[in-house]
Amino acid sequence: MGSAGVQGELWGRAAGDWASLQEAQHAPFFQAMLSAAGVGDGVTVLDAGCGGGGASVLARRRGAVVTGLDASAPLIEVARGRVPDGDFRIGD
Repeated sequence: MGSAGVQGELWGRAAGDWASLQEAQHAPFFQAMLSAAGVGDGVTVLDAGCGGGGASVLARRRGAVVTGLDASAPLIEVARGRVPDGDFRIGD
């Protein structure tokens, strides 16, 4: 048994705030990570623990095909809204 039930609830309480305030601060790290991994056109990316999709948005802008996984249903909804053609799922 994983921690999705507990963690999903905790992280989902202020999903919009997390996505707009905290994830934006991580953009330089996300960009460096995507560059180091060679993410670009046609690359498939699994964003495990994707939260509100901050890294997924940047990967998609580079042309990647994005799949995201997170324990928080509210954060997955934020990610789906930000990357409509991504495949985002709730999981542990």
